[in-house]
Amino acid sequence: MYSDAAKNAECGMRNAEWRRWFLFIILLILSGCASVDPVVKVGLVGPFEGANRAIGYDVIYSARLAVREINAAGGVGGYRLSLVALDDSGDPELAQQVAASLVIDPAVVAVIGHWTEGTTAVATPIYAANNLPFISAGAQYPAAQLPANFRAAYEAITPFDETPGPYAGPAYDAFQLLWTAIAAASEKGEIERTAVSAALQGLHYEGMTGDIFVTTEP
Repeated sequence: MYSDAAKNAECGMRNAEWRRWFLFIILLILSGCASVDPVVKVGLVGPFEGANRAIGYDVIYSARLAVREINAAGGVGGYRLSLVALDDSGDPELAQQVAASLVIDPAVVAVIGHWTEGTTAVATPIYAANNLPFISAGAQYPAAQLPANFRAAYEAITPFDETPGPYAGPAYDAFQLLWTAIAAASEKGEIERTAVSAALQGLHYEGMTGDIFVTTEP
């Protein structure tokens, strides 16, 4: 027969075990009910390989910095921003293929690219035909004139402390202009291509490279 002390000890162990299971079940329920912010995708296309890969490497870190900053600030309208970066190698044929792959994903609400005249020329009609807003980028700006805080943030996000080049500033400003348009679209309802396209029309942004007016398609 168990003594009273033994019975109390066994009862205490059972209660502790039940408490552990109860806590586990509650945590499981809470994790299952935890909300996940919806995601809006934005495309970035550039020559990340090939003869013009220096351009691509210059802009990709600006893009990542812009996306990281906007998400750290809470995203836009309850949405997180996700970057879809694709390489066209500065090749017009590949640029067409990449553009075609972006237009079929309804979560992609805008694209920034292609940084060279030939690739931009062939990709633009594809975006326009599919009502996917396209910010045609390719401007340069002297890296030495960029603000020190941007240069520091840019270098911190690179794997080997690369320094910004002439395309870094304009790329960052293009994303800031896009965030402005997406914010305007979110105020009128769901963030989707038509709303973003409308918000971009006639929009300009006072960026670190100056007051920019970006050509958009459609």
